[in-house]
Amino acid sequence: MKETRRREIANASFWIFLLVPFILVLCSNKNRPSARYKLDFFTKENQFYLCDSAFTGETGDTSFWTNKAYSDRMATSKDKDIVGISIESFGHVKAELNILDAPSQEKDFKKYAHVVEAGIRVSSGILEVLSYPDNKIQLKAIVTPGYYRIRVYSSDMANISSEEDEGTDHYKIELWPSSNFERKVLKQFVKE
Repeated sequence: MKETRRREIANASFWIFLLVPFILVLCSNKNRPSARYKLDFFTKENQFYLCDSAFTGETGDTSFWTNKAYSDRMATSKDKDIVGISIESFGHVKAELNILDAPSQEKDFKKYAHVVEAGIRVSSGILEVLSYPDNKIQLKAIVTPGYYRIRVYSSDMANISSEEDEGTDHYKIELWPSSNFERKVLKQFVKE
């Protein structure tokens, strides 16, 4: 009887020994990017775009860059397949794009000057980053076709002339599956 009990405990210990590290790895990777891209390119007029490769949205439409979109530092199209991101420097984009499998867990925005998010539809399964006004493709990223949330964290925007190509501003962009398309400012930048 005691021998059977010992074997049961040894067997259970063996499985616990194998499963605990596996579970810890799964839990620790929950919010790590499944893909990470460094962006370093030139654009114009303080903006660039994230879009579906087959986007039909009109960025020249008066409903795209509205006064509210300028204030929020993000524009969205009626078709929900292209998002404009406003940067502080006139032309140099320095950013990191992280594609996540789950919603971002970052809630402390103290180190950022501005944080905004909105939704995008990527039906083609190819997310593109485009410069403005030439719509030159700076990045193509393969994603599962569907709906996503984009959050942009803007940093080091103080004391930058929006007319200068270079500045200290830089951006972290996160993308994760979500059907929420509402544009929402989580922290507002106020230029002094």
